[in-house]
Amino acid sequence: MCNYPSPPMAEPSSRTTETIAEEIRERLHEMTPSERRVARTLLATYPTAGLQSLPQLADGAGVTGPTVLRFVRKVGFAGYPDFQRSLRAEVQARTEGLPTLYRTRGTPPRDAVVRSIHEASARALDATFTSSTLEDDLDAVVPLVCDPRRRLWFVGGRFSQLVARYLDAQLRMLRPGCAVVDEAPDRRIIDAMEIRRRDVLCLFDYRRYQQDTVAVGRVAAERGAVVVVFTDPWLSPAVESASHVLISHVDSPSPFDSLVAAFALTELITARAVDALGEAGSTRVSELEGLHARVDGSVEPAPAGAGGA
Repeated sequence: MCNYPSPPMAEPSSRTTETIAEEIRERLHEMTPSERRVARTLLATYPTAGLQSLPQLADGAGVTGPTVLRFVRKVGFAGYPDFQRSLRAEVQARTEGLPTLYRTRGTPPRDAVVRSIHEASARALDATFTSSTLEDDLDAVVPLVCDPRRRLWFVGGRFSQLVARYLDAQLRMLRPGCAVVDEAPDRRIIDAMEIRRRDVLCLFDYRRYQQDTVAVGRVAAERGAVVVVFTDPWLSPAVESASHVLISHVDSPSPFDSLVAAFALTELITARAVDALGEAGSTRVSELEGLHARVDGSVEPAPAGAGGA
């Protein structure tokens, strides 16, 4: 086995994020081109690539062993074993289900529920909206969802389908061509077959990750669609099919991970879309409101002979 020399000793960087994947995304701008190759290799098949030996990761990224060591120090670790220990802990956290979270989180005392939920939601929102990559991510995603030549698809899991439907409900008010991939397994297959090249799939998947949701992303990417994955800091396996990834935090005092920040992120995208679409969005909203008024019966039908078809 090769022994790679350590770079000159320095205090490891302080980590300010919940996962290694987030730390990598936050520090990409600080990295050299060869270190960014390691970063992209890791993020492309996260966390699997990082669980390989150091020589295997170096070979997969097309860099040297010392480059990998510099990379792991740059994201806050003293060495490769320390990096892998943290990554293995993340793997365990990724798969935590409700029984485990019931044991580890429990529930806050009755007199502290409001405060606990408030504090957890604030942490999740703060961590989500202060990401150094968020503006760049939005700059890439918003033009895609505003392009009328692209059909938009939305898909999620058992709980995250609610967030997918929420973003769909907002964006279809502003532009045509929006559709939700059905939750029923047989319908998912049929809907996935309808996804075409240059379509955009907004995929929502949070731990524990749902395999049929991940599969829709894989099919969409194979068919030439642009896949935008909305996920948590541990990263859904769907990121392997993604062109863009948007992370929201899920802090919660209860056994149920919170989707407060995920919903807030969809509202941020909608607000940016309103600005980007301008008059086209405003015109569509006015037309929709007029149709709603007619269908709801709040507009008196025109008298006979008063014109119109």
